[in-house]
Amino acid sequence: MLPSISSRRAHVESSLGQHLSSTLLLREKAAPMTVSTGVASLDALTGGLPRGALSEITGPASSGRTGVMLSALAGATRRDETCALVDAGDSFDPASATSAGVNLDLLLWVRCSENNPFSQRRSSRRTALGRLEQVLKVTDLLLQSGGFGMVVLDLGDIPPENARRVPLTSWFRFRRTVEPTPTVLLVLEQEPCAKTCASLVVRLQRTAICASNAISPLKETEIYGWKVLSPADAAIPSANKVSHADLLRGVQLRAAVLRSWTQRKPMHSVGANFELRAAW
Repeated sequence: MLPSISSRRAHVESSLGQHLSSTLLLREKAAPMTVSTGVASLDALTGGLPRGALSEITGPASSGRTGVMLSALAGATRRDETCALVDAGDSFDPASATSAGVNLDLLLWVRCSENNPFSQRRSSRRTALGRLEQVLKVTDLLLQSGGFGMVVLDLGDIPPENARRVPLTSWFRFRRTVEPTPTVLLVLEQEPCAKTCASLVVRLQRTAICASNAISPLKETEIYGWKVLSPADAAIPSANKVSHADLLRGVQLRAAVLRSWTQRKPMHSVGANFELRAAW
């Protein structure tokens, strides 16, 4: 009768010695701690933003990237965590952030735009690639210094063709730097760029626009080559409605998980719908 696998393993371990027996043990990587994005539907979909990992929020303009970012920063500052925002396009609005609940006293805002008067003295002809290089250097310094609960890298205004030029080694260095820390590294982009270095990749897409006096959400429809806003349940807006009197209430969004630390394979079919409200 052949010996069982357990008896064979016990024999090999005793032969190798106590100090080598641990090499035969299969250690599963512990699930990272997560923090809330501030959006319940998004948290239920993703499990939250993992600490010690790189997460990407992608999507075109007006897809809710900034709203999710402000919600996550508001939650971090409410936990009395110091945060940093590397703003590549100089598009951050402190007033909107305050309305969203962000404590600006706990936020380090780094402006990396060519329109920044502090950077014009050094290089008044800074190109998009040069600005991107500056962004990467600043992010590296922030991650190396430590002490931040959340570091946000906003590349939403950087053209995708330029963002794709970021070397994979840079993303790998960011991931390795943040791994042993409780820092959440959040990157906002139009398209995913970090590839396998990202533990979580979420794609956002706007599905409807909500107005204050509209019976139903508004959607974009094309009529004779023109894009117009109309109720979601109607193909053509009524002539009796005054469209310019509508006040923006918010947008309805669709979130899809492209990569998650909870799954080995991409989940293209998993998604959730939610709404972001305007501050007024």
